[in-house]
Amino acid sequence: MVLKVGILGGANIANKISRAINSIPDVAQVVVVGSREASKAASFIERNKLVHASPVAGYDAVLDFPGVEAVYIPLPTALHVEWVQKAASKGLHIVLEKPIAIEDEHVDAIVKAAADANVVLFDGTMWMHHPRTAAMEAALQEIGPVWDVDSAFTFKGSADFLENNVRVKADGDPLGALGDVGWYCVRAILWAYDFTPPTHVAAHHGALFNEAGVPLNIAATLLFPGGRKARFLAAFDTVFTSKLEVYGDRGSLRLRDFVIPTAEHEASFVMATANGLADGDTRIATVEETRTVRNAVTQEAALWQRFAREIEVVCAGGRAPEYWPRIAALTERVLSAVLASARQGCALLPFEHRA
Repeated sequence: MVLKVGILGGANIANKISRAINSIPDVAQVVVVGSREASKAASFIERNKLVHASPVAGYDAVLDFPGVEAVYIPLPTALHVEWVQKAASKGLHIVLEKPIAIEDEHVDAIVKAAADANVVLFDGTMWMHHPRTAAMEAALQEIGPVWDVDSAFTFKGSADFLENNVRVKADGDPLGALGDVGWYCVRAILWAYDFTPPTHVAAHHGALFNEAGVPLNIAATLLFPGGRKARFLAAFDTVFTSKLEVYGDRGSLRLRDFVIPTAEHEASFVMATANGLADGDTRIATVEETRTVRNAVTQEAALWQRFAREIEVVCAGGRAPEYWPRIAALTERVLSAVLASARQGCALLPFEHRA
């Protein structure tokens, strides 16, 4: 079965997703693209060589397009609840761009809509689907219990970006850098701790907000049971960084391209063991090993392959997986808690986990 996909809007990231879907024609196919004007949808289709797709005016027309089975929603976060609910009500499976919502009540509504309709709901965290991630999961067992995690995802936006991009607009993506690049950092931290919720969160002093109150640079510490901890930095005003470091009892795992790999068809990470100094503290004795994982398809295509497999389970009479909405909801709620801490003078706040 080839999954028939509709795309709502022509956000920049939708170009990458279109390319990924085009690369796996035996798995999925874009059949319709909707924009506020059909001509814009047609331009998007032409630019991305979506030879099987039809342009339509408006997002409702995508949901009603004959044969469409799933939708990709890269719309501004403020519109997510409405269009997830509409798509789910029509039995359409959903890949929803991150951040999935702007507040906890919206998270609840999104997860409930998908569960009630028994449709598959994925968020757009593409690195989760790269085979490197599975290799790193196995490597975590080698370094022992994880005690600390450090992550950063930043880029230096242009003056135009910082003024006009939807990601800095309070009525579009009010979580700003926290919801956009910070999402990946928080997801990585939760992944390293096997999605154990934190006990407390605290934003760091010095967070930068624009005049609309949207965070442009924000960092935080997360505390986990048993004295474990993590930190992250998310920023639109800092040179490009994409790092993840995980520390265990017997070593560490490190990579500098955790969100988007340096190369499309292979990705590496560094394992460090036998950590410490030697010869009277005159040299570093840490032993490092670079491990490389090769992948036949891009991580974006791998997401759609997994998404299609989950849909096949539902079509065979099974239930949509709870795992993906659950970790998306947890990620979003941690972001909300960090923002609340920043707005309360960087107070250390207990994290109220909801299953």
